[in-house]
Amino acid sequence: MLQRFLEALLARLSEKASSQLYVACLESIRIVSREKTGLEAVTTEKALKILLSHAGLDMSCLAEENNSVTIQDVFGTDGHM
Repeated sequence: MLQRFLEALLARLSEKASSQLYVACLESIRIVSREKTGLEAVTTEKALKILLSHAGLDMSCLAEENNSVTIQDVFGTDGHM
């Protein structure tokens, strides 16, 4: 059920819509991703592409490492951009 909910939110984020709808979807994803199962559901490559596009980033900050997607070179070693 959670997976279907997140898929619906990501589908809405992929469509043209009002900024208010995007904000509502992103806030919902943030709340759900606090739980481990919710976080796992939004760490797929497709979900990350959608979320990164709304953050104004592109896929160049992602690298595949041991079959998992990781963020790299976004933050410096001190944790600041």
